[in-house]
Amino acid sequence: MSLEGGSTCTECGILAEDTALYFGGSTVRQAITQDLDLRGAKFLQYWGRIGSENNMTSCHRPICRKEGVLLDYSTDGGITWTLLHEMDYQKYISVRHDYILLPEDTLTNTTRLRWWQPFVISNGIVVSGVERAQWALDNILIGGLAPYAHGDSLYFNGCQIRQAATKPLDLTRASKIMFVLQIGSMSQTDSCNSDLSGPHAVDKAVLLQYSVNNGITWHVIAQHQPKDFTQAQRVSYNVPLEARMKGVLLRWWQPRHNGTGHDQWALDHVEVVLTRKQNYMMNFSRQHGLRHFYNRRRRSLRRYP
Repeated sequence: MSLEGGSTCTECGILAEDTALYFGGSTVRQAITQDLDLRGAKFLQYWGRIGSENNMTSCHRPICRKEGVLLDYSTDGGITWTLLHEMDYQKYISVRHDYILLPEDTLTNTTRLRWWQPFVISNGIVVSGVERAQWALDNILIGGLAPYAHGDSLYFNGCQIRQAATKPLDLTRASKIMFVLQIGSMSQTDSCNSDLSGPHAVDKAVLLQYSVNNGITWHVIAQHQPKDFTQAQRVSYNVPLEARMKGVLLRWWQPRHNGTGHDQWALDHVEVVLTRKQNYMMNFSRQHGLRHFYNRRRRSLRRYP
């Protein structure tokens, strides 16, 4: 990524994790990616901020629209640019998470993205813009996943243990865990139902856990109650500091259920996002065997009935 008028620091505070891309230069302020292959991509997400609520000197509050930040894309090497999103100066004084579905025109193998703040050119020279509010970006991620699951998912309907567990992962630089989950369904079909009113309904939650001792003990990151997940939802959790090490197991586990034909659930599109603008992705599509954890090295995922 090419930066002008920017650097890596915390002058606008912490947006998502540690330092962010901060733009406070007196002339051009922009970040431009190299040409990206976005064929098959679905979304772009990032954390952004323009100025600050407490009006810090290094990140002062914006007062007009020209201090906003524009997100553009180009498919012709930067000759022409098309607006994708405007970061409104009034809405970004607090840290804001953007999730943008990519339009069809961006899905080429020569797409570059640009975040920039408007400036004034006088006599061919960029006029100093010290009065403009400073801004920052963090955890930029382009993904090939829709906001909710599609295609095949991991489906749990067995009469014994119901869980999905990873092999040991290196979470040293991990930031967030994201996935799509559904428990039962709104229509309560034979193949996807959940008893929401029974005395043990809360025990049929699906837990997200981690272990740092090869599964001897497990620690809960989050629990998901059936009543809240009768429709597929995409959720995101910070990786606990205690889990940011090598050799960590993750598992999704349902402690209690009424056996085959009851309390079914499904899991899809799991991602572990790293702090330095990288990401691991676990693809649970049966079309790819349902057993692979993807990054540069392929690792396997265990599924239980």
